[in-house]
Amino acid sequence: MRIAFFLLVLAVIIGFAYGYSCPKPCYGNMCCSTSPNNEYYLTDFCGSTSACGPVPSCSGALYFTADSQRFGCGKHLNLCRSGKCVKAQIYDAGPAMWVEQDAGMMIIDASPTICHVLTGGSSCGWSDHFLITATVTSLTDSRPLGPFNVTEEEMAQLFIDHEIAMAQCEAEKTCNGFDLE
Repeated sequence: MRIAFFLLVLAVIIGFAYGYSCPKPCYGNMCCSTSPNNEYYLTDFCGSTSACGPVPSCSGALYFTADSQRFGCGKHLNLCRSGKCVKAQIYDAGPAMWVEQDAGMMIIDASPTICHVLTGGSSCGWSDHFLITATVTSLTDSRPLGPFNVTEEEMAQLFIDHEIAMAQCEAEKTCNGFDLE
């Protein structure tokens, strides 16, 4: 009985450890692929260097993310959870692929402010499993950076806008690691 239990626990651990594999690794230790269903785990970070220019301050209400290798530097993302969204700007690359492999799915690394707005918590780690959707904003989106609420119809439009924006950045080769090809 103990052996069977041990084998079951071992199988679950191995499943979590090897359940996710990045379809398109890039830059040596990151994943350039985007989620086919736009779902990611939310983590927070506050870095001292940035892949996209000046490092944003982590004090105050700032709305920024990493993931430039997926979506491109300076682009805007809508991060949503349970009808509440935050518009954020991409300032950095990351996270490392091993973090996503440990988490078992792709991650959006965001500012501590975004973590607080979407979860009510003071920190977001991959083991918290805070599931969000992330969409690239429309080029005509004039909404300011920060929190907003959406209806089901508005959420559906965010997904349509995302598909159009991703098709454009893929055509321009400014996302998904196209600059590596």
